[in-house]
Amino acid sequence: MNAPRQGLFASLLIVSFALHTFLLVIATTHQLNENRASQGQLMTSQLVADSLAELEPANTVSLALVANRYATNPSVASIRILNANQQVLATSGMAKTRQGEVFVRDALQNEKKVGTVEITLIQPSIGEILRTQWLAIFASLFIHFLIWLAYRVIARPTRSEYLARINQENHLKHEIQRLTQALALEKQNTITLVAQAQQQTKAQSKPRVEKSPIDQSQVNDQALALNIQFYDPKQLLNSVNQSVSVPYFKLCQLFLDKSIYLCAKHYQIDAAHISVVQEFNAEGATLSTTAEQPHALECLMMVGAVFQLLAEVLYKRYREDKRFALQTRGAVASAVDAMQLDAIEAAKRLTQHLHAKEAALHLNHEQLKTVQHSYELVAMPNPSNIMTRHAFMINGMNEQCATVAQMLRTEILMGKKAKASIDES
Repeated sequence: MNAPRQGLFASLLIVSFALHTFLLVIATTHQLNENRASQGQLMTSQLVADSLAELEPANTVSLALVANRYATNPSVASIRILNANQQVLATSGMAKTRQGEVFVRDALQNEKKVGTVEITLIQPSIGEILRTQWLAIFASLFIHFLIWLAYRVIARPTRSEYLARINQENHLKHEIQRLTQALALEKQNTITLVAQAQQQTKAQSKPRVEKSPIDQSQVNDQALALNIQFYDPKQLLNSVNQSVSVPYFKLCQLFLDKSIYLCAKHYQIDAAHISVVQEFNAEGATLSTTAEQPHALECLMMVGAVFQLLAEVLYKRYREDKRFALQTRGAVASAVDAMQLDAIEAAKRLTQHLHAKEAALHLNHEQLKTVQHSYELVAMPNPSNIMTRHAFMINGMNEQCATVAQMLRTEILMGKKAKASIDES
């Protein structure tokens, strides 16, 4: 039971230690510069005072002795004493090749320049500063190490928390495996039903009635579509193998089919009235229905809300297992006559304007009245066309709708265990 995000915390401590060492070097360098400036000014003043009597006339022996006496200071790199003509009278120093800061002062006698004194003080390198501050650096390293140990002890989850997390992960893993198996069984049942329907169609030949343009336009006005797409800004779908993506699409389709069935049952409408125009693939999935059916719009929006909750559970679980998963986004739309778009195309285009876990809708005035009391709607930011100017983002839902969505999600995830409680509600 390790503490969470130990690697990230260790990286922060390493950065903190590096910054602390850097600031320590900067502060030490600044302090040494100030001390060196004060020392250089003081030493040049004293050297001028001691050598002034020997400069006029020049006594090189005495000047050499004076220079050697000052050169015994370990911070002095070199000393030069020059006459008024800039001729060297005496030199000294134990580290003449070392670079440093040069301090120069003129020797004046009766306001007449009789010579010049130059003292070069050693400027320590970064390595020398680190050697002098090794104790402070070691203390900082020790404190950061203690903080690391304290974090491992304090942030470590308790045994009960650890067991609860393991149980939850095992439960979700079992449910996802169960749903995957149910997907294969339902696919087989669907194939059987399609075959039976084809046989019935051949047995019962019905005259085909073509709809007039007026009837077709009325259907388009009443048509509604729900489009669900994957949010894939890093283009992961183009990089994964079909052996990975196809089972994931099938599992998403199973979640969507379960959502359609339970939402239709809740709103007491026939699930056959909600048709799957496009099953899940790399471009997502699309559903369609007609507003002529009572509660069809509410049911379609609830399908999108329930599926979004299921998709988020699936995404978190798969990401914990380091498996391929994507977040989703969805939109409900009716036809947009101004852009000559039917409901399906409008829903697809509106979904493309959304980010992960976002939902939006584009409906006519009467349809908006139907859902505005159940959902919190806000205008879409930065509209770019007629459709987005009249579209709304779904920012939340009322307590009743949220409760229904949570219960339906729980029934799908938990199976028959939660079915009785949902039916009672």
